[in-house]
Amino acid sequence: MESPDSALLAGVGSAIAAHRRAAGVTQLGLAERIGKSVQWVSAVEQGRRHAERLTDLIRVAAVVGCSVDDLIGRPVDELAPGTERRPTEATAAIREVIMRAADPLWPAVGAEGSAPASLEDVRRRVTEAWTIWHGSVVAISELGKVLPTLLTDAHRARRDAQDTAEAARVLAGAYQIVRQWLHHAQGVGDLTWIAAERARQAAFESDDAYQIALAAWSLSGPYRRAGQQDEATRLCLSAADAVHARIDSSRPDPQLLGAYGMLHLAASVSAAQSDQDGRAWALHHVAEDAARALGPTYYDPWTKFGVGNVDIHGAALYAELGRADDVVELSRHLEIDNVPSVERRSSALISISRGYVRRREDEAAALVLLDAERISADNVHNSTVVRELLRELVINDRVRARPHVRGLARRSGLLAS
Repeated sequence: MESPDSALLAGVGSAIAAHRRAAGVTQLGLAERIGKSVQWVSAVEQGRRHAERLTDLIRVAAVVGCSVDDLIGRPVDELAPGTERRPTEATAAIREVIMRAADPLWPAVGAEGSAPASLEDVRRRVTEAWTIWHGSVVAISELGKVLPTLLTDAHRARRDAQDTAEAARVLAGAYQIVRQWLHHAQGVGDLTWIAAERARQAAFESDDAYQIALAAWSLSGPYRRAGQQDEATRLCLSAADAVHARIDSSRPDPQLLGAYGMLHLAASVSAAQSDQDGRAWALHHVAEDAARALGPTYYDPWTKFGVGNVDIHGAALYAELGRADDVVELSRHLEIDNVPSVERRSSALISISRGYVRRREDEAAALVLLDAERISADNVHNSTVVRELLRELVINDRVRARPHVRGLARRSGLLAS
């Protein structure tokens, strides 16, 4: 019997084909304009492949002149009821700080009963925030309690500091961790864009090559989510060129070399999302060379760039390219236990679960997601990708009665408690 998911898959493909023909667009023309291959377009139209990302559907709809609802045959919100992320008190507090920071007279001296912020203290707290992000299993909830005050104090420190370049560097770091938190806690929205742009502005004011590189890395995520994969790739590679120009080949700065590698990893993801298989792996190889040059024990304290993170991105590339068998094969050799980041380790397992779902090995996919949850419940419960995977598992007859699948779906907000 045809599953509801199979019917949806075939229906979306047929709708894309119908709207494409009505618009007088060939498969080649559509592929070129959305950054995909003709084979990808053909497979989706025939129902043999998922258009897995909403950004893919948004770009298709823009080319053929219809709405996403037209392509899926229903309001997009009905695809996965309960998956929307509701603003939290922490998000509201961060929004208030970000909006008020646009006022050049804020924060006033002595505002909110706070003493002038020490630049050294704020720098230390930014470092602690990144440590929490990578080390705590409840990083999203834990950081939500401290980031509004941290960002306020970073602005105060910048206002009062004698060393304006260093103050801008610290402010850029504060916005970097805020952007990371927003990306995972609330998805990509206006605040995520603003935080990334503020980090970029402060980074350029500091003239710090590492912060400038991280700013491009941060912005590439929102660009990808908005369907601007080519621009995300361009942004990362342009920043990588600038970083490379500052690296002394005879004695490379590990921080800059790590940033150079991380930018290539981000660019490889953008290329994979554009179905550019060869380019994605070429960029990944550059990052791999940088990681090997840094040695097996090196991990950047903020991005966690290192050999293990490069391997994790390899699994993500296979998943983005729809190569489910390769995801599963890589998972048999993937060593993630030494990667010093619960977020990175759980993300690796999420990519592996995507491979199992595509292979219709639903029980294996569910067990891998449960392993990911044990590593970082916050990362799993707040992941849009996980919710989409769970939606497929829940409606699939093979695991419908499994209490552990429904339990995870409830904890992730997909099903009512």
